[in-house]
Amino acid sequence: MYLLMPLAFMALNRYPRLRRWCGPLGLLITVASLTASAFANTIGALIVTQGVLYALGCSLIFSPISLYMDEWFVERKGFAYGVMWAGKSAVGVAMPFLFSALLQRFGLRSTLISWAVASVVLTSPTLLFLKPRVEPSRDSRPRPICFSFLKSASFWMLQIGIIIQSLGYLMPSTYLASYAATIGLSTVSGPLLLALFSLASVPGSLIHGMLGDRVSASKVIVVSSLGSALPVFLLWGLSRHISTMVLFVVFYGFFAGGFSATWSAALQEIKGDNTSIDTSLIFGMLLGGRGLGFVVAGPLSGALVSAGGAISGNALGYATQYGPMILCTGITAILGAWAPLWKATKIVGSRGVGACMRVTAA
Repeated sequence: MYLLMPLAFMALNRYPRLRRWCGPLGLLITVASLTASAFANTIGALIVTQGVLYALGCSLIFSPISLYMDEWFVERKGFAYGVMWAGKSAVGVAMPFLFSALLQRFGLRSTLISWAVASVVLTSPTLLFLKPRVEPSRDSRPRPICFSFLKSASFWMLQIGIIIQSLGYLMPSTYLASYAATIGLSTVSGPLLLALFSLASVPGSLIHGMLGDRVSASKVIVVSSLGSALPVFLLWGLSRHISTMVLFVVFYGFFAGGFSATWSAALQEIKGDNTSIDTSLIFGMLLGGRGLGFVVAGPLSGALVSAGGAISGNALGYATQYGPMILCTGITAILGAWAPLWKATKIVGSRGVGACMRVTAA
C-alpha cells in the first residue's frame, strides 16, 4: 500500500479531477477483495486478494484524503496529520480483540464477510465529506508537476531516516506475542500488549503533530527517535515481567507511533520558498520510503531472530533469540533522526572550517 503512494500522488496531482472517483473506487476494490478472500483456499489467492487488491483499494481511499488535508490545513497542518495517524492507531486498539472473538465464534469466512460489510457501512458516509478546498479547473489538460525537491539534500536525508526507522518500527508489534510467550507470560499478554501499543500511539501522534506546528521539524524528529530508542534498550532488552513490557509498549508506542506525525513539519522546510512544489507530492514520496522499509523489514526481522536462535536459558530480552532484533530496533529508531543528525554535522563542520579560517587569518 505504501509503495503505491508515490505513483498515486503523482497521478492525482497531475490529474486533479480524478480525485473524486478514488474514494468510491477504492472502497469498491477493498470490499471486493475482502469478500473474495473469504472464499480463497490457496496462498496465491490470499496474496492477490488481501495482499495486492486490498492494498490497492486502501491506497485509492487514502491518497485523496491526504491531498485534501494538505489543501485545507496550513497553520495546524501537523495537528491535522496527527489526528489522521491517531485514527489509524485508535482502530488498532480494539481490532485484535474483536477479530479474535469473531474468529472463535463465527469462523474465518463469516469474519471476513462481516468486515467487508462493516467497511461499506462505516466508510461510505465519510466519502460524502471528502472534497477539495478549491474545485479543480474544468480544463482537462494535465497539470505540470514540479520535482525540483528531488535535488534537495534535506529531502533525501529525511527519506533515508524514514526508511531506516521503518526497518525496525514494526518488529516489536510483529513479535510481541511470541516474545511474551518466550519469557513465560500468559497467552492473553500478546493481544493486550498490542492494544496498549496502539493506544499509546494515539496521544503520541497528536502531541508530535502539535509540536511540529510550534517548533522545528528537526527537534520533533529527534524527540520521537530518541524517545522510542530508549525504551527498546532499557525496557524491552532488560524485560523479565509483564510490568516491564507494559511500560515498554506504552513509551515505545507513544514516541515511535508519533514519528509519522513529524513529517508535516519537515515538508514546508523542504519546499522552502518554491511555490511550484506541492508538499503533498513530497508526502507521497516519503510514504513510498516507509513502504520500502516495511518490505525489507519482514525478511530482515526473520533473519535476525534466526541469528539469535542459539542464545537461550535467560529471560532477559538481550539473552533470548530476539536479542539481535531488539538491538536492531533500537539502532534503527535512533537513525530515524538521520536528517537532524546530518544537519547538525554540517553545522559543526562549517563552524570548524570557519574557526580554522579565522586562526589562519590571524
